[in-house]
Amino acid sequence: MNRQLHHQPTHCHGLLIALSEPALTLSRMSDARLLLSSEIPSMTAITDLAVVDAGSGPLVICADSNGHAWTWDPLQDVWQKRPLAYAFAEDPLAAQYPDAENEIDTVAAAVSNGRVVLAAGDDEQAPALWDLESGKLLRGTTYEEPYTGAIAAVRGEGAPRFVTGSQYVGRLQVWEASGQTPPEELPNDQYDITSLATASIDGRSLVAVGGDCIDVWDLTRNEQLASFSPYDGAVQAVSLARLTDRRPIVAAAAEPGELYVWELSEDEDDEDDEPIHDPITGHEDRILAMDTATVGDRLLAVTAAEDESVRIWDLAGAAIGVPLIGHQGSVEAVLATSLRGRQVALSAGRDGRIRVWDLAALL
Repeated sequence: MNRQLHHQPTHCHGLLIALSEPALTLSRMSDARLLLSSEIPSMTAITDLAVVDAGSGPLVICADSNGHAWTWDPLQDVWQKRPLAYAFAEDPLAAQYPDAENEIDTVAAAVSNGRVVLAAGDDEQAPALWDLESGKLLRGTTYEEPYTGAIAAVRGEGAPRFVTGSQYVGRLQVWEASGQTPPEELPNDQYDITSLATASIDGRSLVAVGGDCIDVWDLTRNEQLASFSPYDGAVQAVSLARLTDRRPIVAAAAEPGELYVWELSEDEDDEDDEPIHDPITGHEDRILAMDTATVGDRLLAVTAAEDESVRIWDLAGAAIGVPLIGHQGSVEAVLATSLRGRQVALSAGRDGRIRVWDLAALL
């Protein structure tokens, strides 16, 4: 157990579920699919989510529209603001801006040597690394570094790492969570990286890079595996997973709200760029975020969109059920995790509220 993650509650907005072993018991929720809803104390928009195993359960890290980092313990419904040292503190120009603060709108997190390391940035701030508990800067940035387009924690064996993609210049880098060594540069032809996804499949650490197209990298072998392009529109979100009894797949959401699925081939001569089925549609507006989860024997995608809804998809080729509604404004972040053995999806956005959805109840 990581004892440094346990604090006296600083903000508690009313737990809307009762907890029992081995699963959650619903309480006072009119929609059986909705397990929990909680509002960030800053009452601003939530722009991104990450989750780590804090020993006693999941810890959710949030970025709000003020550029601040927060954590939320969903099992106790406890929020805590996490002050972070200024990312540009070591830049000589920082002295000219004594009142400047971090601008954070995208986050990723990993546990390294018993501490939670936060990687974060913004469309006007390059990536930096912090010790989440102390707020200490592990690796800062400079005013000359390109701005952040996306960040993800690398999945797989070995020391924790992050992969970051920049806007406008397409810089793709892999960082050690310690922040002690310079990041590794990966070749990249995309101009504007908008999304990243990682997965550990068959002992390999895979990364999907989304922008004008989707490139898939094997970080274990340090080689690019494939490249795919949607029929129309830029890529807004990507995810990596495996369909039952099939090869790994990459899923991507592209404008104007279509969900594509491609199979990753082991054959280097296989240049088939066609998705395994026609794009799936259902959202009425642009998809902003996506994650995947396996529930039973079904591989599901969870998407969040500008149309104020969350949708669940069977990646074999169909949307599941009706949209999940309740958010006020666009839904900008979504992730899949588990609470006491139950597969759930967390969604958040412009209304500053996290909603926790029971994935099994949606099937």
